[in-house]
Amino acid sequence: MNLKQQLEAQPAVEISAATDAASASDSRPRSPRDELSSYAWLGHIRPSDERRAGAGTRDIFDRLAQTAEPENWDGPFPGQPGDLGVLKHYVTWRFEQAINKGMVLPNADSQLSTFNTGLTTPRQDDIYGLFVPNNRPDREPWVLKDWRLPGDRQLETFPELPVPAAYSEDPHEYLFDWDLPLRFSASYVTGSVSHRFPAALREIPYGLELALETAVARARKMAMRNPGTAVPMWQTERQEVQLLLPLSLVNPGKPDAALAISRADTCYHGVAVVALDKAYNDARLVARPGAHWLSPSR
Repeated sequence: MNLKQQLEAQPAVEISAATDAASASDSRPRSPRDELSSYAWLGHIRPSDERRAGAGTRDIFDRLAQTAEPENWDGPFPGQPGDLGVLKHYVTWRFEQAINKGMVLPNADSQLSTFNTGLTTPRQDDIYGLFVPNNRPDREPWVLKDWRLPGDRQLETFPELPVPAAYSEDPHEYLFDWDLPLRFSASYVTGSVSHRFPAALREIPYGLELALETAVARARKMAMRNPGTAVPMWQTERQEVQLLLPLSLVNPGKPDAALAISRADTCYHGVAVVALDKAYNDARLVARPGAHWLSPSR
């Protein structure tokens, strides 16, 4: 069966009157339990206004942004330009994933430790965070000294260097499977997160529900024709890989939000409507989003 036949044969979206509240709840963002700040002292963090003005002393995040491949670390929807908010979010959750998987490794005499940031230089060299013991017993046990590259003398004291901590070992979780139907409750979502939709639609609740059903159906068709439309993200509250689909409610070429979908054995479940800035932040944990609708160039 070719793609056109599959598009015609597959049900677009299974709209249900209700959905599993546990899987579709719009819970508050889960904290990464401050694993990084509990593990190490990060030094002085430069205020955003100083960074924007080019004033003050460069901090650990400034140095990482300069070392890594050039990237818009404010993201395409910055709440506070110049804050490097996407980078800070990335490092915090990447470290948590590394420590949970036992991939923050000590060197031969346990006088240093390191983790792989998952970022690379323009020459594709891995970037590692290097920690040294904190000589203040009343503080964090380590100090994040700096970012280091392969060949660094201190990194050579490690028997092996860690690889980036993956969010899933199953590559299928990062890809959209067009054979699976999408189950989605428009009535539940519009009732729980209506504040995330355009004001004109919020004034007509049933119209919003119909617009959302249409937007989800169209987003699924887009992903069937171009699976790259679906962007993988790390869902921090549920600790799982989910996919993001664009939701265009007013202008067909301009997404207003994203739908997070979770894969089950026989279908996808639409579990949450996500604001675009959060969608980008959580997608960047996995990889730099390449889909045009969530691209930094946007």
